[in-house]
Amino acid sequence: MKTETSSALSPAVSPAIALLGILLVAATLRAPLTGIGPLLGHIRASTGLDAGSAGLLNTLPLLAFGVFSILAPVAGRRLGLERTLFLAMAGLSAGILMRSMPGIAPLFLGTLIGGIAIAVGNVMVPALVKREFPQRIAPLTGLYSVVMTLASGTAAGIAVPLADALPGGWRSSLACVLILTVPAAVVWLARARHAAASPIAEPGSPGAPVNVWRSWLAWQVTLFTGIQAFNFYILVAWLPSMLHETGMSPTQAGWMVSLLQLAALLGNIATSTFSGRLRDQKGLGLTISLLCLIGFAGMALYPAWTVVWICIGGAGLGGSLVLSLAYISLRAASTHQAASLSGMAQSLGYLIGAAGPVVCGVLRDATGSWLPALWLMVTMAGIQAWVAYGAGRSRTVSDA
Repeated sequence: MKTETSSALSPAVSPAIALLGILLVAATLRAPLTGIGPLLGHIRASTGLDAGSAGLLNTLPLLAFGVFSILAPVAGRRLGLERTLFLAMAGLSAGILMRSMPGIAPLFLGTLIGGIAIAVGNVMVPALVKREFPQRIAPLTGLYSVVMTLASGTAAGIAVPLADALPGGWRSSLACVLILTVPAAVVWLARARHAAASPIAEPGSPGAPVNVWRSWLAWQVTLFTGIQAFNFYILVAWLPSMLHETGMSPTQAGWMVSLLQLAALLGNIATSTFSGRLRDQKGLGLTISLLCLIGFAGMALYPAWTVVWICIGGAGLGGSLVLSLAYISLRAASTHQAASLSGMAQSLGYLIGAAGPVVCGVLRDATGSWLPALWLMVTMAGIQAWVAYGAGRSRTVSDA
């Protein structure tokens, strides 16, 4: 019988291909989403969408994360990780192509399809890291988080310049993400064709019988994942609009999102460096959550220092992303548990995250100010600090 960490390819080839595949998928898990926020002005001007509908455009992928993340482990068990990831990357490419077509319906339908595909990738990657690199979870999680952040920051920064330069405007700008998704699909197609349908776990694998839904530790991981997504996607969706109302040009506001992503990248690197060296992650989780709180509170109280607060909050959000992904692997005793915990945390977590852009858009329309949204983010960061301390304990859902 195969061991849980065995691969369908030969040992000499599998780790390199697995690492390449992980990093290519990582580059596609945020870039198709972060490019939308800076283009909302272009999209609304072209289509006539109101603020609520524009917020829904940002929220659709997160709703897809919430609904379909819980189903992704089932697909992984039946098809194997390789085939599942190929289908996810192929579906994401199709969704990106569709949302770039003329009309409002293809825009929303393509965004939804892309969200479903990203949901599958989100869930499968932590399980793949657990299977292929069980002794290097923290550095590998940090590495693919760095790639994810670099790709998403670049996509946000170049979205408006591409829309202004390309013949198709914002539609052509959105389609440029195919440069990332098509190579990822090709790599996973090649691996899927040479791999047996290796399930996430086999019957009798250690830790397989645990019901993560009955574990308070799993719920703490889920809440941490949800709150960091809630705050992150608010800024991805609305930070350009917040800054544009203070007098920044759309291009400058788009680059502020890139600055946020750069700060998040530094948070990624620092968190991945320290998380693997610590006996537990309680103090680390508390620290990065407080960075988020300070950054959001600073934006509300002292907007003249917005660049500073973006850097502080961005570093906290970057660290939060790495830790949310690391928690999934570190708090699981097996690949099966990692997939189950990943499905739970990312399903409910991103349903929480999906509410962020919509709630803040409604608050802005109702009050005429972004301050209520910022104070809501401060409150959520405080709750994140509380659950981070519990999720950071050196335990697994089996122990709990």
